[in-house]
Amino acid sequence: MKDDEAESKQVIERAFSSAGLTVPALKDVLAGLKIDKPRAQRLVTLLLREKTLVKLSDDLVFHRQALEQLRHSLATQKSVSPKIDVARFKELTGVSRKYAIPLLEYLDRERVTRRVGDERVIL
Repeated sequence: MKDDEAESKQVIERAFSSAGLTVPALKDVLAGLKIDKPRAQRLVTLLLREKTLVKLSDDLVFHRQALEQLRHSLATQKSVSPKIDVARFKELTGVSRKYAIPLLEYLDRERVTRRVGDERVIL
């Protein structure tokens, strides 16, 4: 890996790491790099393969640590109430609906939560 690629890889990782659960759009992060788009896309693919980043949709990519902290928060929330709805989830995480719905769907796929009507049961 060339120096500019290694630097760009760190920039990408830092952008998502520092954002927590309110991540920037992937295209915006890639636009701010010094390298061309195809090389930047390969770096993102590398970070996804290393499981440093987790892709929830075409636009939403999260850092693994942010998702681990979210799981921990939900485990703590389970002791208070075994169920959570979208409004409570938004309040707990401090994210807007734009992020809340894809995150909840991800948690359903990962079997952290299970959707039951308008609520989710924390497993």
